Amino acid sequence: MEETINQDEAAQKIDQHITEAAAVLPDTVKLEPLGPIAFASCDDPTDGGPKDRVTVSQRKWLTGLPTEDNEQNVDLLHDYWVSNGYRVIHDLRPDELFVTVESETDAFNVSVQSSDEGDLSIGASSPCVWPEGTPNP
Repeated sequence: MEETINQDEAAQKIDQHITEAAAVLPDTVKLEPLGPIAFASCDDPTDGGPKDRVTVSQRKWLTGLPTEDNEQNVDLLHDYWVSNGYRVIHDLRPDELFVTVESETDAFNVSVQSSDEGDLSIGASSPCVWPEGTPNP
């Protein structure tokens, strides 16, 4: 049972993954929270590790971008991720504007998707972490 980053550090890394990806988009882009930071239990962890850990996640709207440029903007994000140490997990294009990647350095997942109305959002989630960074006694 190894130490991990804590949930606050995971939230900071989520913001970093989102902000760095959004930086490749046109200067008109704005990031607007799509709900609060979420914490979910890791009671059935896929990494084979112990229970009682949490995953941290957040989504943000990508506002200020014309919907007619959605495909081009998703291409920009995809190209950024592939060139910067992310591995593609899901790419549903051209049927859906939805791409999920995983960082090869810290196992955080990042995704971009289009809503039914054509609005793009970007989100990230952490791997399982101990809430305080250390295993529960």
